[in-house]
Amino acid sequence: MRAFVEEAAKSAERKMRMIASLPDAHVALTLLKFCAGFVSVVHLMRAVGAVFDFACIDQATQSCLATITGIETDASAWALASLPVRLGGLGLHSCADTAAIAHIAATFDGEACLPSLVTPYVLPHAMLLDEDDTFLASLEDPRLAPFESVLEKIQNVLQARDNYGGRGQKVWSATVHDERRKALLISMTEELGRSGRLQGSALALKQVQVRARIQSCSAQHASAWLYGNAEADPRLWLSPAELAVAIRLRLGLPIAPMPSICRLCGTGSADVDGVHARSCFSGGRRTRMHNALRDVIADFARRGLLAPAVERPVFSNTERKRPDISYVRDGTTVVLDVAVTFPLQPSNPQYAKRAAEKPGGAATAYATAVKEGKYRGIIDNEPNPREWLAVPLVVDTFGAWCPGALTELRQIARKSALREDRTASAACQDFFHQLSFQVAQGVARIVISSGGARPDEAVHPGAGGSVTASRVFLPGRTCLLAGQPRSQ
Repeated sequence: MRAFVEEAAKSAERKMRMIASLPDAHVALTLLKFCAGFVSVVHLMRAVGAVFDFACIDQATQSCLATITGIETDASAWALASLPVRLGGLGLHSCADTAAIAHIAATFDGEACLPSLVTPYVLPHAMLLDEDDTFLASLEDPRLAPFESVLEKIQNVLQARDNYGGRGQKVWSATVHDERRKALLISMTEELGRSGRLQGSALALKQVQVRARIQSCSAQHASAWLYGNAEADPRLWLSPAELAVAIRLRLGLPIAPMPSICRLCGTGSADVDGVHARSCFSGGRRTRMHNALRDVIADFARRGLLAPAVERPVFSNTERKRPDISYVRDGTTVVLDVAVTFPLQPSNPQYAKRAAEKPGGAATAYATAVKEGKYRGIIDNEPNPREWLAVPLVVDTFGAWCPGALTELRQIARKSALREDRTASAACQDFFHQLSFQVAQGVARIVISSGGARPDEAVHPGAGGSVTASRVFLPGRTCLLAGQPRSQ
């Protein structure tokens, strides 16, 4: 058995090396998530549990990620990357941490099937969980020791012989991931204090910003860009440089070896964390990102036969205010105002505090403080104010939308689904993937343009010819900026 598992592990490692050699980094990352690593050996983990050390698969996965993105992750960054996407990670689950749970769940699932597989005479002798060495080794796995709530659930199942309807691995893994994220947040904030680089209010603000970043990344639809969408435009994949920057910002890693003068405004300091770049309004990059989001929303509204007007005067008492998008729905004139805010901006620490409290907190705070009052007075002066509805569509730079925006965007997606003969869930998935991609790509291009790249002549690995590109120099790998021919 051990020889068989070792050979399967080597085969999984070879598959990851092949994936890492692909010229398209974003596609390679998607294949790593869905076709290699954890998913390629989960059946083995359910069979052998903690008897075999699956840490070699985790090391190969981490190495493959480094080759694809050029990012060498430290312990904290890799712990975050191994969390599910819904918790702000990359979904590259740890095999070593899951093997014991997988085997315990598989054992319970197998025991539940025994009555239909063996005769009543053999059945009492077949239920021998307490005498299974592999099962006992998984129960005693030291990696489960910190998760008392999971152990308690397993003991309850062991006594009641209830396997959660075959969902034991999913339920227990979710609990482990939730507790690991809580422990990771505590360790990351404590590490900032031990480093001694920050003191007092600066340290407190940085700790809040760490929580705000992870909370925003875990918001609904914020990570739709990460692994593509089968129904979306095939051009909606990030270039290697954009992907490297987006992953670094998500994991809280530096995007440059040292600060430099911002090339967008020419006066600010482009810090290694990309804080200034995401706060800088110079260079027109933020406007392009705003317009890209506006155009995607208008396109879906048009496909839903809402007849949207883009930046047209719609108010009877002023022509100066032109909402980004306006349309009539069920007798109500809806005006949409698209905005992108940066939750970690030093000039307004309240946004970081709101984002740290709940996903989308910064977007909600910006919508309330800035956007809602922008149209309130104008609508109140209209002849029939009740026939008007102003909706701020605010998203932060990590992709978290305010709740009001999510509600309105889902309605637009449902309208388009009715006209295109597809389910509302498929339309929402496609819609939010496009929006999430525009945010991720726009932010990455802003950061790169601010000082992380320089013009150069290069050959794209999959383009087959010389193109003018911008190289972004990041530790471990040289990547190409967006806008270049891609491999087909």
